[in-house]
Amino acid sequence: MGNSFHSLESTLRRRRQQTPETQQPEPQPQRLYPGPPLRHRPASSSRSAHRAPATRPPSRPPRHLLAPLAAASLGTDSRAAGALLARARTLHLQTGDLLNWGRLRKKCPSTHSEETDHQLLRDCIQKTLNEWSSQISPDLVREFPDVLECTVSHAVEKINPGEREEMKVSAKLFIVGSNSSSSTRNAIDMACSVLGVAQLDSVIIASPPIEDGVNLSLEHLQPYWEELENLVQSKKIVAIGTSDLDKTQLEQLYQWAQVKPNSNQENLASCCVMPPDITAFAKQFDIQLLTHNDPKELLSEASFQEALQESIPDIQAHEWVPLWLLRYSVIVKSRGIIKSKGYILQAKRRGS
Repeated sequence: MGNSFHSLESTLRRRRQQTPETQQPEPQPQRLYPGPPLRHRPASSSRSAHRAPATRPPSRPPRHLLAPLAAASLGTDSRAAGALLARARTLHLQTGDLLNWGRLRKKCPSTHSEETDHQLLRDCIQKTLNEWSSQISPDLVREFPDVLECTVSHAVEKINPGEREEMKVSAKLFIVGSNSSSSTRNAIDMACSVLGVAQLDSVIIASPPIEDGVNLSLEHLQPYWEELENLVQSKKIVAIGTSDLDKTQLEQLYQWAQVKPNSNQENLASCCVMPPDITAFAKQFDIQLLTHNDPKELLSEASFQEALQESIPDIQAHEWVPLWLLRYSVIVKSRGIIKSKGYILQAKRRGS
């Protein structure tokens, strides 16, 4: 019995001595970041048994999504714009509300001159072209539309229908390179569409372009005035007016027209005091005499083509001719302040 006891004791002693070497504890996973200990699911868990591979974020977008970005980074956005303009026949350009364009607002001088007016308009055209060309969608390039709508969506602000009665919407139309009276209707229709209104409160037409050495006559005005009269009768316009007419010209238009002019603008550069004869005539027939400081030629064919060429080098700018330019303003009636203003123009490609 004693020998058996000692034999059992020695056997247990040997097993205790071998345990640290032969029965190592299960190693704990290494912690790669500070925080609470990692939790392990039981080996029987289906997620542990069939663990899905980790999802890797894509290293880069698909190639078809990178194309527009690559084009912009390489300056090829102007190539897309050039390709579109090479196939299009008509260009409609809308600057949107210039009051939202901080860079242009900072450029506005305290005093006006023909040079600053030309430069500001050119800046408006170039900035709109640059913004538009940088946002051309691949779908538009595939379509190659005949009419290009060149605008900046975030810069266009339509009038809230609930506020329409509180606003006065006026416009001045400059005929640039068109001898067609249909330009008048196109311009008014576009202005109403851009502003989201059915009717303009007043429209003034600048004197149409005439050859050097030729005096403006009633015959030059009649085609455009007849179209304005049609727009008044169709309730697209409430009142129509003229610009830079002397007493004789204004009297001839008044006697001939079915819809009489309710205003005539005089350029501050040409007269500091209204001539007595036109003042008396306007008072007799209830015509408002207003002033303006627009240059005689606000937008020329050459200046438009230069702006087009600088913004989109990959284009034959000489092929494009501006037809008309419309400047609109939205005024809060009760406060007399301008809420928004901008330009709209239409240009055609020669031979189209």
